[in-house]
Amino acid sequence: MMNRDSEEIQRRILMLLQDFSAPASPPDVEVAHRSPGCTAIEPSAQSLTELLSPRPMNSSTSDFSESNPAFAKEPSFELGDVPVVQERFQALLKSRLVNEMAKNPPLFPWESEILDYGDAPEVPDVLVDRPAAIAPGWGWLRQVQNLKLPVPAQIPAPVLATLLERCQELVQSSLQDGAKLVKAVEDLFPGQQDALNYQANNVMMLAARSPQAPVVDAPIQYETVPPAQQMVLSLLAARELLNTLTLTLSAAEPERDRQWETDAGMVSLHLAYHQTATPSVRLQATLPTGGSLAVRQGEFRSASERGTAGVLSAELFDPQVGQAYTVELRLAAIEQPLVFTLRLN
Repeated sequence: MMNRDSEEIQRRILMLLQDFSAPASPPDVEVAHRSPGCTAIEPSAQSLTELLSPRPMNSSTSDFSESNPAFAKEPSFELGDVPVVQERFQALLKSRLVNEMAKNPPLFPWESEILDYGDAPEVPDVLVDRPAAIAPGWGWLRQVQNLKLPVPAQIPAPVLATLLERCQELVQSSLQDGAKLVKAVEDLFPGQQDALNYQANNVMMLAARSPQAPVVDAPIQYETVPPAQQMVLSLLAARELLNTLTLTLSAAEPERDRQWETDAGMVSLHLAYHQTATPSVRLQATLPTGGSLAVRQGEFRSASERGTAGVLSAELFDPQVGQAYTVELRLAAIEQPLVFTLRLN
């Protein structure tokens, strides 16, 4: 009876080790194998303890490893040494999970299939020398916190404030879109130019592939994800900001409206492109407090201001197609202006 018990213990251990060493079926929460004459076993700590409890053995089982090459390849251990077997089991399980993840990598929430982005530059686990936090109460920030990203996420106010400030500077730039994205977020990730270029390319590909936001259970928490994912979220936010701060008019779409929620109230901006003998663009802003509205390009400037809440207007005569014009909004209650770019196509 003792011989049979010892052989059964060894056979079951062999089955476990061979199963988690071979590249077989995907790992499950519970792993079970059946063979003639034995019941299903689960590789839990409790079952291993029971299986590996020391029992008397005789010489009839001493040559088992010699007759079974697969068992002979495994590291030697004492049957009573449960921690050693548990560590070996965990190592094998981890190795198998890694192999399965490599074969079937997980998808981003916005992907429906695996996309080949090439090899990503290494991003350090901890990013240092980040800029000091900007006060989250900055007046124009309320609208930015409600940005609709391709993947819903909660991004901290200091990060959004940095992005808004940089995007207002870059929206008038003639740089390519990808370069603008990198410039917008580089202050958040100093010294990570290669990784930023790589991730910016991914974001541009994403913009072309999936414009609709996916349905997810809960927004991604920016502060809890790895730095590489923080880069992607920052780039996505920068792209949305650059789009929001760009006002495009054309003969096919001669009117444009933009609303911006602020700490002082809602600002509404209406633009109309009039294609008459003397073309012009009329801008009208409805302000919640006193403030000013201006449009400028080079030495040209048209502006108006008022001391109380109400409507302001400015007009741009003989605008040139392909030219970029700066639109500046100021509110008496907010120190910094909000800057848009007007383009005629």
